[in-house]
Order: sequence, then structure tokens, then C-alpha cells
Amino acid sequence: MAEKSGSYYFLKSFSFAKPFVGLFFLTILLNTIFSSLTAATVATIKPIFELIFNSQILPEAEVGKLGGLAKIKAEFFSLLKSLIVSPNNIQNTLLNLGIFIIVLFLLKNLFKYLGSISNARLEEGIVRYIRNTLFTKLVSLDLSYYNTTQSGNIISTLTNDVNVVNSTTVSAFTGLLREIIQVILYLLLLLSISPYLCLIAFSSSIITVLILRISTNYLRKYANRMQVAMADFTNVVQETLNGIKIIKGYNFENKIKDKFHEKTQRYYRSSIKFQSIISLVPSLNEIFAILALVVVFLVGGNFVLQNKMRAEDLMLFLFALFSIMSPIATIVHNVSQFQRGIVSTQRVFSILEQNVQIHSGSKKIDSFENLIEFKNVSFGYNSELVLKNINFTIPKGKKIALVGASGSGKSTVVDLIVRFYDPTEGSILLDGTDIREFDLKQYRKLFGIVSQDIILFNDTIRNNILIGNPDATEQDIINACKVSNSYFFIMKLPQGLDTVVGERGVTLSGGERQRIAIARAIIRNPQILIFDEATSSLDSESEKVVQEAINSTLKDKTAIIVAHRLSTIVDADEILVFDSGQIVEKGKHQELIKANGIYNKLYSLQTNGTSIQ
Repeated sequence: MAEKSGSYYFLKSFSFAKPFVGLFFLTILLNTIFSSLTAATVATIKPIFELIFNSQILPEAEVGKLGGLAKIKAEFFSLLKSLIVSPNNIQNTLLNLGIFIIVLFLLKNLFKYLGSISNARLEEGIVRYIRNTLFTKLVSLDLSYYNTTQSGNIISTLTNDVNVVNSTTVSAFTGLLREIIQVILYLLLLLSISPYLCLIAFSSSIITVLILRISTNYLRKYANRMQVAMADFTNVVQETLNGIKIIKGYNFENKIKDKFHEKTQRYYRSSIKFQSIISLVPSLNEIFAILALVVVFLVGGNFVLQNKMRAEDLMLFLFALFSIMSPIATIVHNVSQFQRGIVSTQRVFSILEQNVQIHSGSKKIDSFENLIEFKNVSFGYNSELVLKNINFTIPKGKKIALVGASGSGKSTVVDLIVRFYDPTEGSILLDGTDIREFDLKQYRKLFGIVSQDIILFNDTIRNNILIGNPDATEQDIINACKVSNSYFFIMKLPQGLDTVVGERGVTLSGGERQRIAIARAIIRNPQILIFDEATSSLDSESEKVVQEAINSTLKDKTAIIVAHRLSTIVDADEILVFDSGQIVEKGKHQELIKANGIYNKLYSLQTNGTSIQ
């Protein structure tokens, strides 16, 4: 697929402004009025100089002889003078001029303020909208995306890139429009005074266009390096926070510090290069503009000396020319910044345009009646298969255990059942229907999952349990806690169920976290319970308590248990033994012991052979 152009992503960024189209045009309107009033403040220079030079108002007969912009200019200043000038009374004229200037600047700053407020609401609204859209997309993506994408990259895009997209594209564009309007108004004023001097003045713009053209590629290259480096050091920060115990335990502080410094140094170098170019462009533009202004002053001065031009017109031309330089500089700067915005927009849309692999079916489901069946199922995360032609059934009400060495494929089976992934080949049937046909949210409601790596959110115990069923009653919560053997330790805490557990449940022990996770699964009232090595990381005492909770939970439930410690599944209705992605043995505990195969070897290693007959 051909790489999409920068202009594609620049235009794409404006899709984020669609919900704010009314506010967008209101901002443009207010900025247009502000720009018009700004140009008008410069136009008041003319009557001031006419008073100084004691010039007369151009007679109406002569105004009528003029054409085009010159006529519009003359009519405008005639109207302006009729409001200000009091014939034969210089004092009233000065007073009128003073009042006019005050009113003009009051209006100008009023619309500047209103425009700023409108622009702030537009900017913050767009930032919020982009973040919400991006986060909604992130939670809809499959696990396969997260397996191949650094979390620091995602965080950097959600925080840093979103701000850059807004400030350097959409927001910059509204500012750009305001400045363009000012430039147009000043340009019309300059053309109405002297098209010849205007041509001389803007001869430098050709050089500005060439400078922008040359700098664009460099700006985009360094902007890309900046955003990548920012994502890299964000990733280091996240890894450090998650692994701070390992870092301290292995005296790894200096190494991780050096790694972070290296990433920030890369950002620093790219940022300096980016700023060097972006600062050079307006500086060169201003130098050439000043040269043009000096040439205009010399040529215009000769016109005044030769009576080809009125002195007040030259002064107005010079003031307008000087005033136009600021908005032109802003336009050049904003156009330069677009390159960074385009890079960030590419990063944002690299997420938004990700394809979802796990699609929901349309078939309704609210119960599990008979069995789950794997038919010739194969699966690979990349090209290499981790499950190969798997066939087995899970009857309703039975307890099925999956065992095997690490990496044998047993946890992958669980992920396929819950549809975190879909099989590469074959199918998984529930009551005879391919699970891909079911409504995904309804289908997953059948399951309660407790894994080895328990995730608790930085919230109360109550709210962590209610994730399983937000509509549960207080009595439902208490019942789930009692069944999971967590009720009594929770009640001993100062705030009981309202105790905040900290990030990832850091204030609780491993066994306590597991029991809360079991309560979260129970309160869902699932028809199928999945325990994925739920006790493998616990000490013997905690394992005993958690195992009792698991056993009490399994009454009258269909259960799938991925086990590392085989002593916890000796009473399973069927044990499936996995090796290298295949089922190599199946049967009850005693049957597998007597078969003297892989299961017997694993059990022997864990029990020192005491149970082998």
C-alpha cells in the first residue's frame, strides 16, 4: 500500500472538528471582525497625518473619477473624515479623533477577548474529543494489538501527540485564518494606495515560499524523530514504575537512568534541530521583508518629492506594510508547525485506522446448555502455530483441567474459548454453534475469569468487585465475598468494602488480591468459570485459602482450570495434558498416573514421587 501523503493527514485532522463546526465558524467570525478592526486601527493613521500635513479632504467630484480599490479607499476615508473632522474647529476634530480611536480599540479588544474564549473552547473541546475517540478505539482493539505495541507508545500518543495535533493543525489553522484575513485587508489597503509599491514590497515573498519549500522536509523529519523519542522515554518511565522493585533489587538504577537519559538526549537533539529550522524561517523572512520595506521607503520618498504621491499616503503605506509583517510571520510559523502536526496526526491515525480482528456476531445467547467443543483447532500468534489440530469437549457441569509445561498452549486454549483470539484453523462450538456467530458481549457474560496476574484498579474493594456485575446489590457483594473467603479479611480493614486498594491492589497481599478477583468472578453469576493458574504464585498458606475459595465456587458450575500445581486438580472430571501445542494425554488423575506418561512425570516431580504407584 502506498504511503499516504502529509496533506492527506493534514486534511484528516480536521475530521476532529466536525462535532464543533458551529463553534469553529463562530471563532472564524469573531477573528474576522477582530482582524477587520485591527486593519481599521492602522487606517486611522491617515486622518492623523492629514491633520499634521494640513491636507484637505478629497473633493467628491474627484472621488467619482477614481476606480477600483482607489475609489473604495477614497470613499472609506471620506466617511471616516465626515465622522471625525469638524470644519474650521481643530479642537473638536482632535476630540472626535480621540473618541473614535478609543471606541475602535475597545471594540477591537472586545472581539479579541471573545475570539480567544471561543478559540479556547474549540481547542479544549477538540482535545477532549480526540482523546475520547482514541481511548474508545483502544479499548475496542484486540489483545493481538497490545502484544505487538509498546504501552509507552500508546500513552505518548494519547497524551503528547493529541496535544500536538490540536495545537499545530486545527488550532493553528484557526489562527492562520485570522492572520490571512489581516493580510488580505492590509494587502487591499496597500494596493489601493500604490500597486507599484505593493509589487516591490512583496517581491520578497517569492524567497519566503522557496525557504518554506526547502525547510518542509527537514521539519517533518525532525518532528517525526521528536515524537518517536518522546514515545520511547515515556515507555521507559512506564517500565520503570511497573518494575521498580526489580530495578532496586538488582541495583539497576544507574542502567535504567542511563537508558532514560539516552532517550531524552535523542529528543533534545531532534528538538534543537527542529527549533533551529523553525526559528530560522521567520527570521530570514523578516530580513527580506525589511529590505523590501527600505526599498519601498526610498522609491515612495522619491514619489512624494516628485509630487506623484501624497506624504500621508506614503506614511499610511509604510505603517500598513510594517503591520502586515507580523501576521505574515505568524503564517510562516504556523505553516512550519504543520509538519509536526502531520507527524502526530499520522501517529494518532495509526491507532484509529487499526482493524479490529475479533468481530461480534449477531446471534443472541444467554445460557450454556450442553457442551463446548474444539474441532480441529490450530492457532498461531504469528506464523508459528502454538496449538495444532486440537480436539476435545467440555460438557456442562464438568470440571476440566489443562496441564503441561510452560508454553505448551494451555493458556492459549482459554484465550480462544473467551474469544480474545479466533482460531487460525478449525472452530470452537458452543451447543453446536460456532462461537464466532454469537453476540460477543453476551457470549462473554457466560464466563467468570480468575488469572494468575490479578489486576485490581486504584479504587475501592467494592468497585473492583462490581466490575463483574455493576448492577449487583449490597447483599450480592457480601455473598460473593463470603463464598470467595474474602469477607472476614475485608471487614477487618478500616473502611471495609470502601477501602481503596491502591494501584494494581498494591496494599493487599497476593492471596487477598486473588480472593477479591474470585469474588469479582462470582458476582457475575457465570455459567462457566475459568481459573488460569490462579494459585501458582501464592505461598502454601495463601494457596490453601484460595483453593478452598475456588472449590466452594465450583459447586454446580462448569469449570476450566489451567493448573501448574497438579495437586489442585486431582479431582477434575478430565485432565488434558498439553505438550508442544498438542493434547498428548487425557483422562482422570488416577488413569493418567497409571499411564506412566508426561502427567505422571510432572506429578512425580512435584510430589517427589510419593504418589506414584
